[in-house]
Amino acid sequence: MLRTAASSDPTMPCTAASSPIGDIIISARPADDYLAQFALTEPDLLRGPVLDCPGGASDFGVHVRALGGRAVSVDPAYGVPPEHVDQRLRADFHRVTAWTATRPDRFPPGPDGRWQRLPRWQSAAQTFLDDYRRDRDEATGHYLPALLPTLPFPDRAFALATSGFLLFTYPDHFDLAFHLRALRELLRVADEVRVHPLNDSARTPYPRLDALCDTLRADGVHVDTLAVESPTDRHDTHSLRLRRPAPRAA
Repeated sequence: MLRTAASSDPTMPCTAASSPIGDIIISARPADDYLAQFALTEPDLLRGPVLDCPGGASDFGVHVRALGGRAVSVDPAYGVPPEHVDQRLRADFHRVTAWTATRPDRFPPGPDGRWQRLPRWQSAAQTFLDDYRRDRDEATGHYLPALLPTLPFPDRAFALATSGFLLFTYPDHFDLAFHLRALRELLRVADEVRVHPLNDSARTPYPRLDALCDTLRADGVHVDTLAVESPTDRHDTHSLRLRRPAPRAA
């Protein structure tokens, strides 16, 4: 059974169709999801190293490298052998299948009755697993076990960092202080950070977003939101873009 959080409105029951997905999953969002949900273009991916945090089982890093760019994915799930990641993925795919089946208005089913995007996720997961095995065998450094709010990189190591479906998505797991530490850490290692979505999986907007953005602006960070179209859920319509100040001239 999925663990669900209480509804944000105390006058409303937390029904199966309105409740969040529960415990954190390893998702296998394909690269085309990333391009849409983060409003990214090919030049964005090639202007410098890219960090995906958390990377999950996405093939986004593979896509960036296929274009000729450099990409590193970090996730605490990467600290185990590929077969263990595969087992976790299978369990999480089962959860996603069950959860989306109760929400056909948001996640339309395909001919087999399952969510129509699920085959794309499974394909992305297989691409990731093949590349993850190669990384373990050849020590490419493309996948590193790490988790926010502490990352094993020097300042400004990346031109761009993407962070999807962790921050703002699990407000019952992470408080405001964690969100602030995590975003500051991403901004420490990357010149630009994009975060998606700005709500949890029940579509509830993150309630402390304005306060969080005000604090970051006080740090000198340029903050704006981007209107986007998500292939996964058409209601996830905005992403956060953070840009750190340019370094001072010596």
